[in-house]
Amino acid sequence: MKVIRFISISLFLFIICLVENYLNTFITLNFGVYIFFISLIYMGTEIFSQNLVFPIFLSGILYDSFFSTYYLGLYTSIFLIVVIFSNYLVSRYRGSSAIYIATISICLLIYKIPILIEFSLNYWFVSYCVSIVVNSFIFFSLKRALKINV
Repeated sequence: MKVIRFISISLFLFIICLVENYLNTFITLNFGVYIFFISLIYMGTEIFSQNLVFPIFLSGILYDSFFSTYYLGLYTSIFLIVVIFSNYLVSRYRGSSAIYIATISICLLIYKIPILIEFSLNYWFVSYCVSIVVNSFIFFSLKRALKINV
């Protein structure tokens, strides 16, 4: 039963990653809407546990296999670092919305590290700043929508 759960979570994450890739391919704007990134941040800040490491690892391997031209395992490690780093920052400095924005900013740098290495600062800086605002808004909306009020 655990194996089926891990595989289903991994396939769900991979489908979200697939939607993100196709969404950003067809958007003609200068910023990215990173749905998979937002789901990684949400998992890291709200529902992180050891049981999520293997599904994130498997979805990273699938992403590397189908979408990446880099070494196998690069995006797997990036996805795991984003989740662990966001969990660390929010659990250590919990209290305000500013820490969530700082977490999204730093983790977006980590998430887009292959683009940072490949292109110059002028190419990605404006879209990075706009992406922080857009993805922070989506994250806070998602967090508010999924908040459990009992």
